[in-house]
Amino acid sequence: MSLGSDLIKLQETDLELAKLGKQLGSLPIIDELAKKRAALTKLRAEATRLLAVRKDAQIAVDDLDEGERACHEAVAAAQARPVDPSDYRAMRDLEEELSNLAKRLERIEFDRPEAREALAAAEERERKLVDYIKRFEAAIVEDTRAARDQASAIQTEIDELSLRRSHLFGRLPEDVQGLYERSSKRFKGLCVERIQGNVPTVCRTALQPASMDALRHATDYAECPYCHRIIVVNEQE
Repeated sequence: MSLGSDLIKLQETDLELAKLGKQLGSLPIIDELAKKRAALTKLRAEATRLLAVRKDAQIAVDDLDEGERACHEAVAAAQARPVDPSDYRAMRDLEEELSNLAKRLERIEFDRPEAREALAAAEERERKLVDYIKRFEAAIVEDTRAARDQASAIQTEIDELSLRRSHLFGRLPEDVQGLYERSSKRFKGLCVERIQGNVPTVCRTALQPASMDALRHATDYAECPYCHRIIVVNEQE
């Protein structure tokens, strides 16, 4: 394999490595995963809020139940309290106390359906969101696995190309290695060009007869007099 051919293949390998590196760093599925994880954070925050709403609704129901229990105990205690029927004031106080307790019980019975309805609605919203979050988390796990597989496949290509690059670069003479590295950095990877007729394939500036004559005397490569890239003269295997 000629030096010119090695230079062309080395550049092709470097360009492919750069492309794969960019692909690895910007996989669409990675962006989607980031969006889904952000959405999951919001869903979990909403789940925390619904949990608080459900607990408040449960407390409201429990308070009514506790109020009812306390009222019944107060009624039983009032009825068990000895009162002289001839004591008008004591009887009036007892009747007023029992009346107030009865009103409280009526109010509790009036408020309980709404409180239980609010609790049932809160429980249903929380249950649906929890189920949705579970499915959402499972989808993220699957996407993460798919992203890992895609990244692994690209990384395998990168590893194989890196070995090929090391082999190609190692076959270049030391001075050509330095020339290639400097030129590649200067021209952002596109530092080697062919010649088609009298026109270099990258800078596309037609060479003058004197420059063409110099190329004919070059062995494997020369420098473009205009853009100063490496022109491959002999690309034969």
